[in-house]
Amino acid sequence: MKQTYVLHFVQEQLSLEMEEGTTVMNALKAANIFLDAPCGGKGTCHKCLVQISSDSVSWKTVKACQTKISSSLYIDTAKSKRKHRILTKAASRSVPYLPSAKISEELPCYLAAFDIGTTTIASYLLDGHTGKQLGTASCVNPQAAYGADVISRADYTIHHGFDDLTGCVRKAINDLLQELAHAASIQVEEILQICLVGNTCMHHIFFQYPMNSLVLAPYVPYQKGLIKGKAADFQIHIHPEGELIFLPVIAGFVGADTMGCLLAVRPDLKEEITLMIDIGTNGELVLGNKERLVCCSTAAGPAFEGAKIQCGMRGAEGAIDHVFWDEEGLRFSVIGNGKPKGICGSGLIDAIACLRKQGLIDEMGYMLSYEEAVEICGAEIASHMIQKENMTAFLFDPQLPQVYLTQKDVREVQLAKGAISAGILLLEKHLGITHEDIRTIYIAGAFGNYMNPENACNIGLLPATLKDKIQSIGNAAGEGAKIALLNKEELAETVRLSQQVEFLELAAIPEFQDCFVDELEF
Repeated sequence: MKQTYVLHFVQEQLSLEMEEGTTVMNALKAANIFLDAPCGGKGTCHKCLVQISSDSVSWKTVKACQTKISSSLYIDTAKSKRKHRILTKAASRSVPYLPSAKISEELPCYLAAFDIGTTTIASYLLDGHTGKQLGTASCVNPQAAYGADVISRADYTIHHGFDDLTGCVRKAINDLLQELAHAASIQVEEILQICLVGNTCMHHIFFQYPMNSLVLAPYVPYQKGLIKGKAADFQIHIHPEGELIFLPVIAGFVGADTMGCLLAVRPDLKEEITLMIDIGTNGELVLGNKERLVCCSTAAGPAFEGAKIQCGMRGAEGAIDHVFWDEEGLRFSVIGNGKPKGICGSGLIDAIACLRKQGLIDEMGYMLSYEEAVEICGAEIASHMIQKENMTAFLFDPQLPQVYLTQKDVREVQLAKGAISAGILLLEKHLGITHEDIRTIYIAGAFGNYMNPENACNIGLLPATLKDKIQSIGNAAGEGAKIALLNKEELAETVRLSQQVEFLELAAIPEFQDCFVDELEF
């Protein structure tokens, strides 16, 4: 029998016993403490840093995923736990209030909508009698402790089963329901109906559907249609007879979150051609109008969420979120207005656009060395160029050597932007149109909300000719989940829409690879 040791979690004021040989990361999970682990616990991302001590005095910093327990410990998660900026607002579309829930005029009743994102979970409480929004609550998706992207999480379920990932996301939903109810001074049992959206992987994990067909070509979902069931059957604690709805999935990696975005925008009702893009750990694109809609998914990678970026982080306190260069030199803003601890997606786009403008990065993505920068840009600008881990890097502030952008980071952004821009071009080709035919680009999601559109166009992420046609629509997926609760006819429309939208499998198109390579250039 293995020895057990007592672990004291300082920030959480919690203690529990764990067997020797357990990693600190797994001990944290057992305590319902979930840290970011974009690499899935391989020890390569350096994001799960914690401080440990066997005597509460001699602290040392370690990787939680790589450190095994061999004695009683004090564990401090302050280095990794940050307050995240989670987007709950969205452009709203008014619909008549015609709920599908069985509303009693005499009894209090409420509805709740959820957007289960790969990175975050946003929730909304609605009054069952009026449809009025009463409150919001959000959290980081605890599945982040198992990897930043959907593929790593799908792979985890294939090798370890669903219990961990399904259990933690259902618990997060129940916790948010309790938070919503508490803030509104109601009982969670008074919530009669909830509607969920999420990408196909989040959908499959929630319902514990087999992943094999989803992660292997031709990437077919196990289940696609509208799901209605008793919430209690999925361990979601609302009214004992409360209903759970999950909107339809469109295709392999075009999920119910995209369906939520479609409900929020309804491009199928418009004469004009629109392009809707949701950029997160994956990129989903829908192009067309009422005559025809076509969609695709791009393997944009998690770079815009801070993963695979040396100093990358999500939009949380300490993240550089905007960068600009004026007559006074390089300047940047930081979420929370403190010292920078890393850089998030919107800051990443700005930084690369600024470096391109100053000539520090060429059109092929090559970052100048200090010597090259002195010759081309002058000594003052070149002073930002350093060597880090045998590669060229750009230092944001000489006083803060821990935050920088590397040549490898630039390559990661190129891969992400190349996939998005290639997807746009191939959708256009499929419909027989050009950039000039598009009247509006709707950008959904947190990244799009905080992104500088001009800089996104400057680096080629979005077509430069459409710079003035870009419109941020916030958390449109969550807005769509609310609309499905508010109007039963809109809910029914999701079934038709899921069948109407054509899916374009980019990997099956011969010219995709060439197009992708061409679009890697800035």
